[in-house]
Amino acid sequence: MDEFLIKMHLLLKAEMILFRLQLRRSVQQAGLYIAAALLAALAVGMLNIALYLYLVPRLDNTGAAFAVAIVDFVLAFVAVVVAGRLHLGPEADAAMALRDAAIAKLAADAEHVKTQIADLQDDIKRIRTAVTGFMDFGGVNLASLFQWVPVLLRVLLRRKDP
Repeated sequence: MDEFLIKMHLLLKAEMILFRLQLRRSVQQAGLYIAAALLAALAVGMLNIALYLYLVPRLDNTGAAFAVAIVDFVLAFVAVVVAGRLHLGPEADAAMALRDAAIAKLAADAEHVKTQIADLQDDIKRIRTAVTGFMDFGGVNLASLFQWVPVLLRVLLRRKDP
């Protein structure tokens, strides 16, 4: 039972590490998206100013406003690209491997328990058959005693196995 709890603890630990890594990436992405949105809003504002100044008799301020708007759009685009390329990092691979190993071990343990339960069911059926055969009229004979031998051997051999 302790081994099962250790495996469950490892699985929980791996899941928590993955959750923290994904949360950190999500927060970083959100920050970059917010920065991109602010820069895009600034660019739109500058484009409005630039358009206004362009429509007013031509001044040198118009070219500067267009240049600032283009720079803001480029910065917003770069922030979106960087946010989209963020990864979980090398720790995530180790945590995923640990999670997969824990799940595989737990599945193997579950299969082992399933096999033991099936063996126990078979033993109970044999005991029931032997008891009903022994309790029948005239049931005490050499054949009914031999029905108990395999059951007793299995019980004794199981006690020796850890």
